[in-house]
Amino acid sequence: MSTDRQDQRRRTRALDSRGRPVPGLYLRDGRYVAGARIGGRWRMRTLAAATLTEARRERDSWLAGLREGRVPAPERATFAEVFAEYQAARQLSERTLAHERHLLGRHLADLAPRRVQAITPSDVAAVLRDLRARYAPWTCVAVYRLLAGTFALAQRRGIIARSPLDGLAPTERPRQRNARPVARLGADELERLVAAATSERWRAALALAAFAGLRLGEVRALRWGDVDFAAATVTVTRSLLPDGQPKPPKTAAGERVVPILPALRRPLRDWRLRTSYSRPDDLVIANATGGPVTERTLARALAAAKRAAGLDATKERLSWHALRHSYASLLASSLDVPPTTLAKLIGHADAGFTLRAYARDPRPTAEIVRDVLDRARRAGVGD
Repeated sequence: MSTDRQDQRRRTRALDSRGRPVPGLYLRDGRYVAGARIGGRWRMRTLAAATLTEARRERDSWLAGLREGRVPAPERATFAEVFAEYQAARQLSERTLAHERHLLGRHLADLAPRRVQAITPSDVAAVLRDLRARYAPWTCVAVYRLLAGTFALAQRRGIIARSPLDGLAPTERPRQRNARPVARLGADELERLVAAATSERWRAALALAAFAGLRLGEVRALRWGDVDFAAATVTVTRSLLPDGQPKPPKTAAGERVVPILPALRRPLRDWRLRTSYSRPDDLVIANATGGPVTERTLARALAAAKRAAGLDATKERLSWHALRHSYASLLASSLDVPPTTLAKLIGHADAGFTLRAYARDPRPTAEIVRDVLDRARRAGVGD
């Protein structure tokens, strides 16, 4: 006997006042149940109606919602299956894909095997409550973003009519709060930091981030063939994953040509004269065997330079990426580089994002005011 027929026989037909069966309505355990064939399969839905009249109205509303797309048809897709489709729909690096799968397995294991349509706002709120009690805000935000993206795709595919996240209170939605803002050093502080490095190799590495804006993976991947002292340029074409595997830059705009500023030329020249690996195919920042240095080693090199330069007590977060922020601020505030050019040198497609996220004027307010007034006088504004 088919499952559809067994499902129907477990229920008794609802009868009207004359004892005639009502099409599509059944009774089970004293409750009305609506039935209909949808997509070639027999579907049932338990109704909230208390009377036959209410049951008829609720069943008609359910069927109308199915026809108009307001109510999703019953779907057996699990959260894990929709999550996999959400990953496949985006162009992500293998590192990002693996990280998202790690978050799914570690923090969303209870939701993964469940049908997406069966997950309620209360289920999601319970997961987020547990995360808040045990993990840092950035972890909570990362998991929330995966939930939001997966449920949004399910909604676009017609699997659910409304995301469970819509039922969360504002206080239940995690927000990332960095303990310290990103540091943006001025030109003098950047030069002091680079000079305080413990070797020519680390001075060159720090200068590539501070005076060329290279990301950490781009610093690790740079070859001497990418450095043209005659043309005063550094060409960025690739990056390295933490395990040393090469990959394209973060975005298409990440492939770029950056000018070699004087503060970068000196450390690079000094290091090329000292290193045993100076051929075009050799890595600029190589370890003792010519391979890429690890991110942990570079983190230790930065920490030592911060201590030697007296910058380790700063209230802001002075990381490798903070040097990239400092470079953008230097170009924008001290060198007056136009926003579109700034975005191109940083490796961004959106100049507005570069200005919002990276370019900040590190000077005191009084110095900024004096500079603006001096520029106004030179331009004859108000004369």
